[in-house]
Amino acid sequence: MISKRFTLREMIYISLLAATATVSKVPIRALSNFLTSSVGLPGGVVGGVYYMFWIVAACAVVRKKGTATLFCIIQIFVTIATSSMPLIKLITYLPPGIAIDLFLLVFNKDKFNKGTMMILGAIANCAGAITQATLIMQLPIIPMLVSAAIAIVSGAVGGYFAYVVIIRIRGIVLCN
Repeated sequence: MISKRFTLREMIYISLLAATATVSKVPIRALSNFLTSSVGLPGGVVGGVYYMFWIVAACAVVRKKGTATLFCIIQIFVTIATSSMPLIKLITYLPPGIAIDLFLLVFNKDKFNKGTMMILGAIANCAGAITQATLIMQLPIIPMLVSAAIAIVSGAVGGYFAYVVIIRIRGIVLCN
């Protein structure tokens, strides 16, 4: 089913971006957790700038619905192969991709401009933060809402950085 939707080239792009994002999460996760643990928030609310950059960039490169969910599934498998993370934490990788794909499906977005990419980063990071806050940290409603609000901002920044990088890559590719 996936092979009919995505070309081999697109699957390679998604896989490379997902694997790079997953492997490089380790130092970012440590820094994010250090910055947020003292106030009892999930590390992803700060690390979301970095995390959401990759998923939004993959969506902008491939430009097909389902890219974000496939990206997250690949991240889960890469994490299983490279670490001993508990399964419950791996489940938190999936909601950001589903949130992005639902947004793209509902609003029929096919243009990846700055605003769209910032929204994608924001909703993806918010979905991840809420999942982490409820399933893993079991936070009360107020801290969960604070996490979600911070995650929206940091995810939007990640989406903006993805926009800047994708624009530059397209400029380089189109000039050659």
